[in-house]
Amino acid sequence: MGHRTRLAGLAAVMAAALALSACGGKDGGAASAGGGDETKIGLIQEARPEVEPWSAAWHNAVEAIKADDSGVSSVETFDAYDATRAEPVIRQMLDGGADVMLMSTFVLADTAKKVAKDYPDVPMAVSSFGTTQSPNLNSVTASYLEIGYSTCWLLTKLSPDGRIGIVDAQGAPFETEIEQGCDLGGKAANPDFETVKLSTNSFTDVQANREQVQALLDQGIKQVYLVSGTEDAVGGLRLCEEAKAQCATWGGDAKQWAPTASVLTVNMNWRVVIEDLMDQAKNGLKEVQTYNLTYGSEGLEALDYSDSAAVSDDLKTEFEGVLADLASEKIELPESASHPGFR
Repeated sequence: MGHRTRLAGLAAVMAAALALSACGGKDGGAASAGGGDETKIGLIQEARPEVEPWSAAWHNAVEAIKADDSGVSSVETFDAYDATRAEPVIRQMLDGGADVMLMSTFVLADTAKKVAKDYPDVPMAVSSFGTTQSPNLNSVTASYLEIGYSTCWLLTKLSPDGRIGIVDAQGAPFETEIEQGCDLGGKAANPDFETVKLSTNSFTDVQANREQVQALLDQGIKQVYLVSGTEDAVGGLRLCEEAKAQCATWGGDAKQWAPTASVLTVNMNWRVVIEDLMDQAKNGLKEVQTYNLTYGSEGLEALDYSDSAAVSDDLKTEFEGVLADLASEKIELPESASHPGFR
């Protein structure tokens, strides 16, 4: 997960490094490793939280933890995820006293292994497809099947003819698996389910996403799934709002871009992972693992539908039953291809 490579210029990386001192926690200080009850979280992001849902999910999870615990601070950088240029920024975070290190993009998998070896006492996680390394590097991912199933079930129920639109980016493994889950959820909602799929060929081209959503609207399709969850999706979300369509995505809450048009965001609640790593920073490392966010683990959260005027009370109740059945695994799903051993 963490989805794409985009070369960052040297100036952007230097700006990210400067941001290390500008993006601290509430107290503005840096808690040193093992420094009493204080914990400092290091987070390296793909983009700023106002730019894409994926980065918003990470940022919001850290901010929620800080809001609940004044002893937690954070340092966060943006646009520094080109692996070669990101490494010194990560090391600067760690040398500055980060007790927990979060790397939110899979392009940092190899860098994470190098850094983890040099800082073996710091619990770390990288968003990837199964990259772990003892004693301290964990992998984080999510059930793309559950994300796709729940989203397309609801969009299909909202569709007057069973058609929904899909706009993806580059057919990355997570997109393919979300669409697999989408097919299962859509068919469960309506036997006449049908998708019309278009692609932007970019994780960052906002205008291309907007144009593809417009092409779907021109075909009379007003229920649209923005599958990438990344920067390009913001273009489609904004058009959905203008066109009074019904759109969905995943990552961080899409309401910041489409306050009335967002009928569902499957939020990534990274808090469940971060708090476990914080506990390890205080009480000792546990065996490394792959954290897989699901509805059952409360790592996935369905947002927006409950206060959407487009979703009737009866449909809300029915959808909550679907979410409960996904959480309990009453709804059976195939094994994930991108992270085998998980749903």
